[in-house]
Amino acid sequence: MPAALSKHMTFEQDGADWSEGHDAAKEPHPGLLTKPLPCGLSAAELCCFCFQVLRAHLESLPLPRFPADPGFKAPLFVTWLKPRQSGTNATSTSQLELRGCIGCLEVPSLTCRISILHQFEPCAHAFDWQVGVHGVLLNFSDSQGRRFSATYLPEVAKEHGMTREVAIRELVAKSGYAGPCQEILDFLEVTRYQTIVESVSYQDLASYGFGGLPHLNSP
Repeated sequence: MPAALSKHMTFEQDGADWSEGHDAAKEPHPGLLTKPLPCGLSAAELCCFCFQVLRAHLESLPLPRFPADPGFKAPLFVTWLKPRQSGTNATSTSQLELRGCIGCLEVPSLTCRISILHQFEPCAHAFDWQVGVHGVLLNFSDSQGRRFSATYLPEVAKEHGMTREVAIRELVAKSGYAGPCQEILDFLEVTRYQTIVESVSYQDLASYGFGGLPHLNSP
């Protein structure tokens, strides 16, 4: 499965030249985008594109053409979800569970969710951001000069009932730093950002001009 919850991707239009694994967290203010999508391109189209990429990966097909203007570049997250085992059809993302890290053999059950990161702003202090509104990106160094970095999307703290204080503490631990959070709190470089979020299920592909996975190989 070529995507997971915490996977950064950067899309660039140059024929089929696009890449994954771009680590936005290593840049001080990645993108600094005020207009995160080119005119005429929707986030839903990028979800459809991800289904095309998934099929190309699974069936060893050529990569599809990226549906955007030349030069478009944006940091984003791609998340693959499938319905919870409740016996009912999922009607919202709250009824979906992450499958990217676990794996899934049934592609028609998948939903692709894209979060496009934009409006990056340096924070005045570690808690200068709003839960449910901003994503937060930490960068810092320890006393030996080792660099640490971690990020949460805007929905993470809200969905898990975190306060800003808890979220910062959890992010410091997520970065791999083993020391107490309090001792490096004043040295954190904190950046807040916002996201454009869109989800498209396999069943929704037809409404965007795709007739299902077997027809996703058109250029």
